[in-house]
This record gives sequence, C-alpha cells and structure tokens, in this order.
Amino acid sequence: MKSTEQTLPASTYEPSNIEIRLTLSLGLTILSPYYRSFAHSLSLQGCERVLDFGSGSGICSRHIAARLQNSGGQLACVDISRGWMNVIHKTLRSYNHVSYHLGHITNLDLPDAAFDVVVIHYVLHDIPAADRSRVVNTLARKLKPGGRFILREPQNEGLTCTELKQLAISAGLSSSRVITRKVFIGSVIDGNFTKKL
Repeated sequence: MKSTEQTLPASTYEPSNIEIRLTLSLGLTILSPYYRSFAHSLSLQGCERVLDFGSGSGICSRHIAARLQNSGGQLACVDISRGWMNVIHKTLRSYNHVSYHLGHITNLDLPDAAFDVVVIHYVLHDIPAADRSRVVNTLARKLKPGGRFILREPQNEGLTCTELKQLAISAGLSSSRVITRKVFIGSVIDGNFTKKL
C-alpha cells in the first residue's frame, strides 16, 4: 500500500545491523507464538482500521495484518526510525492492506477519528516522560469515538499502571482494564482503554 514520509531530522535512534538480525531471528521464530498470542488478545473482527504505533521490525504487526487480511481491515504502521521502516516493508511485503508512515506521530498527516484500534506494544516506555502526554493525546485523537486503545509495556521500565491511567484519562480515554501480569517474555503492564463517545 502507500507510504508517507515527513521531512524530519533522522531519528535519534536507529537500529544496528546486529540488532535488526537478532530481532528478526528471534521474533520470526522463538517469539512468534508470543506475538501471535498478543494479536489474538486484541479480539479483532478483521474489518477494523488499526494504527500500530512504533511498529519497529513488524514482527508483531504481521500477526495483526494477518487478522485483517480477509475482511477488509486496514493496518497503518507508524515508526520514527528509517532503519526499522525499511525492515517492516520487507517483513510485511506480502500484505497489500498495510500503509507505512515514517515520522513523529505528532507531525504525521493521519486523519483524526479514523481508526477503530490503536495498538502500542513495548514503545511508550522509550518515549521521554515529558513527551508521553502529547503522544498519547495525539494517538487518542486518531481514534473514532468508542475506539479501543490497547497497549503492552514492560513492567519496571519507568512506567506504572497509575501513570498509564492518568495519561489515558487526560487524553479522553476511559479505562477498561490496566493489569500487571507475567507473559512469556517477562512481567508486563496491559492496558485496554476506550475513547469516550
């Protein structure tokens, strides 16, 4: 599908070739069941428009794309890294219902109130604390009223359940569930929010 790119300075972080190879080799093999399970937990019907924020290599995105493939759904992959964007194009090359958007979410020309689901997987903790509110507010604006905002973050990486709830409430989201639990890759915080009607 289409790619959009903003004229922005390069990301402050770009993956090394070793990181790319390691991420893909683990994500497409040993960790694939974990990512498949996470995509399954999204309870997608297949017809949704999904925004995947911080798509990275696409190892999680491909399982989301597979769930949208046959029922008219659309996946928008957003990342700030040119290196990861090059990788995700290859990872998702067999899916024609995916669009790619390189740049800061606050600067991208993605329509407001256009998405049924926003997914954030292991990204928010890497965003400086001072910028998180602006990012979450922007992502919440992209959701349709009643849309779902789903995230998973590593526990003990600078984010708490309380902070996540506060960010969501400030962005006009209501909390359906915020829990900590253990999964295959360690302890995580799972958040599931809904945009108010």
